[in-house]
This record gives sequence, C-alpha cells and structure tokens, in this order.
Amino acid sequence: MKTRDIVVQCEHGLHLRVASSVAVVAREHLKTTVQLSCGNCRKANACSVLELLTLEAGKGTHLEVVTEGPDEVGVMTALANIFDHGAGI
Repeated sequence: MKTRDIVVQCEHGLHLRVASSVAVVAREHLKTTVQLSCGNCRKANACSVLELLTLEAGKGTHLEVVTEGPDEVGVMTALANIFDHGAGI
C-alpha cells in the first residue's frame, strides 16, 4: 500500500475534467484500488467521477491518495502527474 499527500493545484479545484482524468487512470488499473480523501472527511473511490466531485476539493486542498495492488507505484505516479501539472488544463 502506498500513501501520498497531493495538493490540488488547479485554479478551479477538483472539477469535472480533472476528476475524469483521475478516473481514467484508476480504471486503467482495475486490479489496483485507489482512494482519495481530504483529511478526516469522506473517502472517494477514484474510479467514480461522482465520488471524486463529492470531495469538494478546492485549490490548495490536501488530498490523501492511497493505492493498493500490483501497480500501486505506477498508478500513484500517474495521479501525482495529473495534480502536479493541472491535468493538462
């Protein structure tokens, strides 16, 4: 299991396009479980765009990303790239 703290960089927070990018990565690796949470609030399955949007993560929000499975390192790296580079937006 890998855990990493990621900060939402996008000006508009974790919005639909960013959430979609995260979900695409998570769905490409179905044997690896991916969850995002902000602090002690709710957790979201990264495969679900709707669950990701319910986190209501604005710019500057710290998200805990947890990956567990055979490709946990690769998934974590891909997700970190999405948030570090604003999902190309």
